[in-house]
Amino acid sequence: MLDESFNKEYWSKIETYLESSGSSEFILGGSKGLPDYYGYSEGYKMISSYLNLHPDATVEEWTSKSPREILEEGNYEANYE
Repeated sequence: MLDESFNKEYWSKIETYLESSGSSEFILGGSKGLPDYYGYSEGYKMISSYLNLHPDATVEEWTSKSPREILEEGNYEANYE
């Protein structure tokens, strides 16, 4: 189920909703033209991107960060440029 590709079309559909609540349609996918479980794949890739850039971060350190910090400090959006 993990899609490791960086699909700009899918990303453009969710990017403006990243900080909104009630976004289960994006997490589960299968609606709005997104594949099933799209959000889980993106979440996995976001965390992986962060951890690749911060390999010495402890579990306690990275799990206490906000989603915005993980996104920015992991330079995740560069995958869609």
